Amino acid sequence: MLSKEKPSYSGTTLILSVLDEENLWVANVGDSRGVLCNENGATIPLSYDHKPSQLKEKKRIEEAGGFVSMNGVWRVQGILATSRALGDFPLKDKKLINCEPDILSFSLLEHKPRFMILASDGLWDTHSNEEALKSISRHCNTLGGIKVGLKHLCNDAISKGSFDNITILVHKF
Repeated sequence: MLSKEKPSYSGTTLILSVLDEENLWVANVGDSRGVLCNENGATIPLSYDHKPSQLKEKKRIEEAGGFVSMNGVWRVQGILATSRALGDFPLKDKKLINCEPDILSFSLLEHKPRFMILASDGLWDTHSNEEALKSISRHCNTLGGIKVGLKHLCNDAISKGSFDNITILVHKF
C-alpha cells in the first residue's frame, strides 16, 4: 500500500530528553521546546528555538543561497517558520534548513528539578515558558494533578488562538 501513496515533503520538529540518576540531556531540532521548573519555582530553559530570525540561522540560510522574509512571522524562503527540521526535503535538499540538533546537558543535583515540560510550538506560540510552568505548577498537587493541568494548558492554548498542533509532555521528578 505504501508504494501507491504520494510522497510527503512535510516535516516536523523534535524535542527529546534522556535522564539518568544525575543528569538530564535535551536535544532539539526546530521550535519545539523544553523548560524545567526547579524546587524554588524558577524557570530553566532546556532548549533554544531554531528560528530564521536568529542572526546565526539567517546567516547560514543566506550563505546557502536562500532568504528569510516576513510573512506573518520570519520564514525560510517565505515558507517555513523554523530554520531546522526533520523532513521538509525541498528546503533541506538546497541546504537551506538542516536537522542538526542542539544538545544540552543539565545536572539534576545542581538544578533540583520539580518537573519539566517538553512541547511543540502549538503551545509556545501562545504561552511563555513561565506561563506554561505556572499552569502546570498550579495543578501538581491537586486532585487529577498533572493530567488536569495538561488538559487546561492545551485548552488555554487553543482559546488563545493556537492553530498549530499541540503536543505537551510533562515529566515530574
